[in-house]
Amino acid sequence: MPGLIADILLTVLAPILLLVGIGVLLRWRLRVDVATLGKLNIYLFVPAFIFQNVATSKLTVGEMGGIFLITVIQVVTLGLIVWGIGRALKISRKTLAAIALAVMFYNSGNYGLPLADLAYPKRNVELPLAQVSGQGTADGAKPQAAGPKDGAAVQTFVMMAMNLLTFTLGMGIAAAAHTGSVGKGFLTLIRLPIIPGLIAGILAQWWVRNGGTLPILITKTTDYIAGGLVAVSLITLGAQLASNPRWPRWKPVGLVLVLRLLIGPIQMAGILYLFHRTGVGVLDVWPWPAELLILTASVPTAVNTLLLTLEIGGDADLTADCVFWTTVFSVVTITGWLVVLRTIGWFG
Repeated sequence: MPGLIADILLTVLAPILLLVGIGVLLRWRLRVDVATLGKLNIYLFVPAFIFQNVATSKLTVGEMGGIFLITVIQVVTLGLIVWGIGRALKISRKTLAAIALAVMFYNSGNYGLPLADLAYPKRNVELPLAQVSGQGTADGAKPQAAGPKDGAAVQTFVMMAMNLLTFTLGMGIAAAAHTGSVGKGFLTLIRLPIIPGLIAGILAQWWVRNGGTLPILITKTTDYIAGGLVAVSLITLGAQLASNPRWPRWKPVGLVLVLRLLIGPIQMAGILYLFHRTGVGVLDVWPWPAELLILTASVPTAVNTLLLTLEIGGDADLTADCVFWTTVFSVVTITGWLVVLRTIGWFG
């Protein structure tokens, strides 16, 4: 067990923490502009990464849709849990909206993508997800090996779902508690190049699977840009965290810590196991990529929730505290979840 923990810390979390630390130092010493870094992520690195991973993915459209739908279901059910707790504790509407945003919408991009890539790196041997998840081949035979675990390819669709939900459902929650327009969320989403990147990636995948080839101009360019996403996104996260740290209001922040870092992955595991036991088509992704989805359901609060709160005029201080402290404590909780997932024996 100590060896496993040391391996997780050195091979998975240490690179993440080092890059986040570099971002903190750059912010403190050079006063790098966080807004510019954020725009580089959203408008350049993320769309290129999505295009590259979708275009080269071995997942079918149905499997992509299944991962997307699972993420939607998890976020909605998390929202219901938060709403029930808020009603029971009689939390004010403004505070409850900040808690709901912090719990429901997690950092699937800046944190989740690097985590997925480091914990489950892409391998050379490729098998369809249906075989990897234990659904068998066309003749009903079960696979003899676990197959590849390309975490980044799967996490791409979690990130897509999270961005869509953040700027629609998230904006709606924020607007319901404060003054603002839900329409701004849809307008923001339309302006982002993420959806065009997804559509282009799906078309490129279809073209290649039907015997076509993509020009080197496209493949090399997107490969180079996408390769910089992990470093730039983590440096951006560090710069954002260094911008305005403060001592938090521990009661609401403590509730978010428990729900986001502990209950979130437990809830995701319950949903995935239920779909597995009931055999719900493309939603049955046990054991893979269920293992990854449980892990990345434990990542910290998304920075986008702070952008939403600032846009609407909500409790920005509480939201910023949730982003900061969930990121700090996630070092411990993610280590714990990785130990559990690698030793429990459910995922082969």
